[in-house]
Amino acid sequence: MSDRKSREFKRRERDILDCTLKLLSGEQREILSVDKIAQHTGIGKGTVYKHFASKDDIYARLLLDNYQSILAEFKRIATDDTLTGVQQMRGMLLYAFQYHRDNVAHQHMHVHFIQRASRERMSATYQQQLDYAEEQFIEAFGQAVYKGVVEGDVNPDMPREAMMAGMNATFEGAIVTLQEGGSFKQRQLETAEQKSTYINLVVDYMIAALIQQPTDRKKDE
Repeated sequence: MSDRKSREFKRRERDILDCTLKLLSGEQREILSVDKIAQHTGIGKGTVYKHFASKDDIYARLLLDNYQSILAEFKRIATDDTLTGVQQMRGMLLYAFQYHRDNVAHQHMHVHFIQRASRERMSATYQQQLDYAEEQFIEAFGQAVYKGVVEGDVNPDMPREAMMAGMNATFEGAIVTLQEGGSFKQRQLETAEQKSTYINLVVDYMIAALIQQPTDRKKDE
């Protein structure tokens, strides 16, 4: 491929990504398709498929771009020696939630890939890249947890599997709630202030779960 053709290829790919991002930020994101992306980008549907195998691959590429920004902040927080382990954990969680709150398109793509069927539709290469990115998030957060253990603030007896299961379930559930504007019975997350209050409450809960002693289930049996 010549330099000119290579530049044109990259330009069209960027146009596809930028158009998808714009559409995802609008009100019609739920019915977004490759046809609609092609139409709004001003190119043929076949051309889109020369760049991406599916809508899910387009989403994955955009999500990975965003993950790089979030991960960079996680790593910065993890290496900030002026913060305690608990402060690092809180900083990472707040940043992640606020990023989702302020980026509707990212929030939509993240929730899209919570679904197993959506992840299975993407190409293997993107699946591997997303898995790797998520492992890096876990590693950065794990560093903060370990620092908290060393400092005596985080419960050292909590199994890593239990910690990650609880953190993941709470985080994903909260993201869906933010996207929906609240729960089914109490839709109260419409303003930025309401969302910020909710985010802080969820982060307080997640941090408390790590520093408090786990429930002894044997007592209840």
